[in-house]
Amino acid sequence: MSDTPDWLAPLRFILRIVFSILLILWTLLDSILSPIFRPLLDGLSGLGLFAWIGGLIGRLPPYVALLVFAVPFIVIEPVKAFALYWLGIGHVIQGGTLYVLAHLASILIVERIYHAAHEPLMRIGWFRQLMTWLDNLRRVVLDWAKSTPVWQRSARVARQVKSAIQQTLGSEK
Repeated sequence: MSDTPDWLAPLRFILRIVFSILLILWTLLDSILSPIFRPLLDGLSGLGLFAWIGGLIGRLPPYVALLVFAVPFIVIEPVKAFALYWLGIGHVIQGGTLYVLAHLASILIVERIYHAAHEPLMRIGWFRQLMTWLDNLRRVVLDWAKSTPVWQRSARVARQVKSAIQQTLGSEK
């Protein structure tokens, strides 16, 4: 016998469907955009200026590194969520364009800063615990999502789209 009220079952079902759809769309968009942006990121990473900036960030004190990471994260990540909202209410061109630009900014700025500042950030105990917890949560959610038939079909479509994009761009990845 469950202590959960009966009225929560439909709400859980609806939230699970909505969450699944959002997670699958997010992953599909990432699968589609990654082959486009990764060559650009790899090219920029090879430039001496970016290696120097990354080294500089990696030598920052932990809380300064957190500030350097947090500021662009706090600006860019909500823009991605807003872009998805815009897409959801029918502004496909504006929402799609904004999402692509925000995703590019996230990869080029936030992700690069996180990787460059990883060592000092992991010296902050609560940050390390938070990132470990988020990584474990991500793994649990992705394992569950990947077990659904919708995910499996979507993953197949995403692989086909990714392959087509890579062939079009002439990428070997």
